[in-house]
Amino acid sequence: MKFTDTAIVTDLDGTFFNSKTELVKRNLDAISYYKQNGGLFAVATGRVPEMLGILEPMMPSLVNIPCINCNGAFAYDFQEMRPYNEIFLDADKATEYVKLVNAAFPEVGTRLSCSKGKYVIHETKWSEPTGRTIASVTVDEAPRCGWYRVAFDGPCEQLDAIREKFESGFTEYFDFVKSGPMIYEFNDKSATKGTALVRLKKLLIDTGRATENLRIYAVGDYENDLDMLRHADVPCCPANAIDEVKKVAKLHVCHCDDGAIADVIDAIEKSK
Repeated sequence: MKFTDTAIVTDLDGTFFNSKTELVKRNLDAISYYKQNGGLFAVATGRVPEMLGILEPMMPSLVNIPCINCNGAFAYDFQEMRPYNEIFLDADKATEYVKLVNAAFPEVGTRLSCSKGKYVIHETKWSEPTGRTIASVTVDEAPRCGWYRVAFDGPCEQLDAIREKFESGFTEYFDFVKSGPMIYEFNDKSATKGTALVRLKKLLIDTGRATENLRIYAVGDYENDLDMLRHADVPCCPANAIDEVKKVAKLHVCHCDDGAIADVIDAIEKSK
């Protein structure tokens, strides 16, 4: 089949979705054709599986290999409905960082994603919309194990100030990224989209879903995608990507509004 030993792993916001966080029909049609002809498809996102919005009910039929969640903290198989390769934060060190941020920047919201659910630690008018009700707790009330990711949401200048003030003291423990102008987050140091991509490639080969000839096309637009692009066989980006991502990408495709993933599939087909 023409797309055998080819995998596409794409970010969601600003990449698979259009700029209004809507589905693009051209992408969906192209992905269906691509999978029918042997292609492997997954998403890589900062979200947990139950917080994928309009995609949540579609995932078992949309993807056909495990997906990267929480920016690399684990992979999730939507056919088997179970996680792989979970990597957790040091909850005590993460609590220390959260308390520093909440005390110095009370206007910035805080959310925790963990194996026991998603929690609001500190909510403000800037808080990221979730599409469903989630539990509100203090950082000390949150479960003390299974922490995947902590995310802060607020004005861009406030998030940049947090990075400048506190980040350097915690870089031996955490990987810090911005996944959008108003979202700043951290995972365990070893849990990035890039390291997750390496683990996914090994899983696909070890389980016979692909051979050693597997080529992964990773698609992203923002800072949290950089490590994934650097670990991909073919790093790709849409026209709306930030400049730093454009410098890393080898394949540049159309704006996310116009069907960036369909463009990637077209490019793969032309290369065969």
